[in-house]
Amino acid sequence: MFSTLLRRLSLLPGLAFLLLALGAAYPALATHMLGGELTYRYLDANGPTAAPLRYELTVTIYNYCGETDITAPRPTAGVGIYDKATGARVVLTATNYAYTTTRVNQTGMMSIPQTSLTDCISPILPPGCTITGPSLPYRLQKFVGVVNLPMSTTGYYAFFTDGYRNADITNLYKSGDQGMTLYTTLDPPLLPNHSPVFSDVAVVVICANDTTFLLNNAVDADGDRLVYAFGRPYGTTDGLAVLPATGFTPPPPLVPYATGAGYSPTTPFGTNPGNLSLLNASTGVAQYSATTRGKYAVAVDVSEYRTIGGQEILIGTTRRDLQLVVVSCSATHAPVLPPVTVTPRNYTIEAGSTLRVPITATQADAHDLTMKLNSVLLDGAGGYQAALNGNEGTVVPGNPTGTATVTGVNGVVTGTFVYTAGCGDARSTPYDVALTVKDNGCSGKTVSDVLHITVTRPSGPVAIRGDQVVCGLDAVRSYTAIGGIAPKVSWRVVGGTFISDSTSNPVQVKWTTTGTGTIIARGVTQYGCFTDSAALSVAVARPATVTISVQTTPPVCQGKPLTFSVDNVTDPGPGPQYQWQVDGVAVAGAHGSTFTSTQLRDGQIVTLSLHTTTACSALTAVSNAVRATISPNVNVGAGPDKTIIEGEQVVLEGRASGNYPVVWTPSQSLTFVGGNPLRPVASPLVTTVYTLSAGAGDCADSSPVTVKVLPLIQIPNAISPNGDGQDDTWEIDRIGNYPGNRVLVFNRWGNKIYETTNYSRSNEWNGTINGQPAPIGTYYYVITLGNGKSYSGPITVVY
Repeated sequence: MFSTLLRRLSLLPGLAFLLLALGAAYPALATHMLGGELTYRYLDANGPTAAPLRYELTVTIYNYCGETDITAPRPTAGVGIYDKATGARVVLTATNYAYTTTRVNQTGMMSIPQTSLTDCISPILPPGCTITGPSLPYRLQKFVGVVNLPMSTTGYYAFFTDGYRNADITNLYKSGDQGMTLYTTLDPPLLPNHSPVFSDVAVVVICANDTTFLLNNAVDADGDRLVYAFGRPYGTTDGLAVLPATGFTPPPPLVPYATGAGYSPTTPFGTNPGNLSLLNASTGVAQYSATTRGKYAVAVDVSEYRTIGGQEILIGTTRRDLQLVVVSCSATHAPVLPPVTVTPRNYTIEAGSTLRVPITATQADAHDLTMKLNSVLLDGAGGYQAALNGNEGTVVPGNPTGTATVTGVNGVVTGTFVYTAGCGDARSTPYDVALTVKDNGCSGKTVSDVLHITVTRPSGPVAIRGDQVVCGLDAVRSYTAIGGIAPKVSWRVVGGTFISDSTSNPVQVKWTTTGTGTIIARGVTQYGCFTDSAALSVAVARPATVTISVQTTPPVCQGKPLTFSVDNVTDPGPGPQYQWQVDGVAVAGAHGSTFTSTQLRDGQIVTLSLHTTTACSALTAVSNAVRATISPNVNVGAGPDKTIIEGEQVVLEGRASGNYPVVWTPSQSLTFVGGNPLRPVASPLVTTVYTLSAGAGDCADSSPVTVKVLPLIQIPNAISPNGDGQDDTWEIDRIGNYPGNRVLVFNRWGNKIYETTNYSRSNEWNGTINGQPAPIGTYYYVITLGNGKSYSGPITVVY
């Protein structure tokens, strides 16, 4: 067999070194593994920036040490880390862990150095006793390391595998070629967690053809509810002692059972009559009965359930891989634990109280007995106050539970477990106390059970009834704590003093400091433990005194807002609200320190008051009478636009409301006739825009008017259409500025000889009548401009 060959090779130091260098020495060092566990605890998120999550991993290995040719156990334990979300391997560097592997395809795995190794442990038998069957001495080896991992919301897997198992395990197929694999889920920081830790060792001897009770109870540091179940041991994935190189998706492969006997997780001894395997899902106490001597591989899973948001969820599962050794024992009786009617297995006590549990176990053969209690409560001189016959327990470093023992003779052992629950010990899940009694005689047997101790705490006040607004320093108010079942109340106050006993309910408080005060009530149990607290915030203020002076805006125009504002408010107290009143009538919607009105009349005398509501009182401050100064509206109009011909003048038709002075701008070319400032005479030489203005500030208005000035036309009185380029046409200068003009020419008998509209350079008269040159002589014209002006006179045609 390959495992035997490697054991032989390991005795040759030089060749063993060569195999180690080639990565093949691990299987030899791992030969004859009897079982183990992989546990973890989340520490914190204070690691390096790139890998802040810190987890402590513990690999526990049971190594067979019954043969002289077995080499020393492995110096390190290889552990791979895999991303739970993707299954991909996390390649570790020195940032993650100081010791990483360099083996081919294993680079970046944890290589955890050994932290402890026991001497070879064998059952101690009384003189003259003989047990027939396989022997299973072992050395317990631990590896503890802290790994830093990147931030994650899903967590990681930690994976350990090694080989070989014992070569003669009865219920496994070719067990000497089978490895052992363990893995655990590292929960993310959103679910900070510690793996449960088993109370007893994983290598157990049981007697054939008899019933044996064994303890697989575990302790959970987080107080999660634990559920126990049998499992099938895990085998090897990518080869003995080889971690998955690229990724891992649970679960690992399962070991193959030997055929023909009906081996399974719940029937590890087979299905023949007389074989029995039971496991209490709540306590972890197992009951075994086997008919055939041998070594049997068994797995026990403990699952953690935690209540989050009112719903219980599975946090994780920890597996123990262990071996049971069935041997032939001489006839003997098992120890007997007291019945539950004498020693109950479940207790409920209140925080601060003391529990005493007398325990007496007996054995019919009158052998010496050892009673052992294992519990997190037995933490030596630690935080829990518990002891067995005065023994506070012995704690192994790295294990959260402690152990206390007491011995007895002649088939009787008696011990009293005493636990005084601290005020902070209350929790929803019970504390487990694993109870084991062992027969120290020849072929001794063991019996186990678990005591469950639930520590409760009465509920405290849920609310405080009393005034939340207090007016005036040194005011005294009464407050009552309501809810809860704690028999007493302890009060604390900030911003005041008690004038009654601070443990009475109700309590009297004198408030001595303005601002926000606080009163807190905590329940006190019969054992002097505090419960949760309730608090009430109280606003404390002096009575308000309000003085005001009123400021108004300058005189305003009718229809524009007139605003009054508070100039000074003295000590209004917390949360002031203002409301204005005019002559004692509240102004709708007028809240705040300013009041705007558009309803007051000019010259109206009003009394304004400011109504102030504070946390303490409602006060009204009245100001002096105020005269409303409101100017009438002003509305001006400069009149219609005007058009004149250069040299003419026109009267502007202005108007204005109200008794306000009016002003025309610009004032040039304006003449005021008859003392009427609204109708000046305008005689501009060019087109001009005049603006009429009146009033000032809010009461101001203005209006423009345009006086358009047209140029004079120049009308020649003669025309010489002889073709010499001089006066050949009748050129009327500037007539193009008058669109819509009309020009007519008549002979001396009054006959019309020429007519046109929109006379311009393009259609000037050229001195013809019906296309023939007009005779020399005098003619007459009539010119009408578009603005209503007309001109007439003679025009002479000469050649």
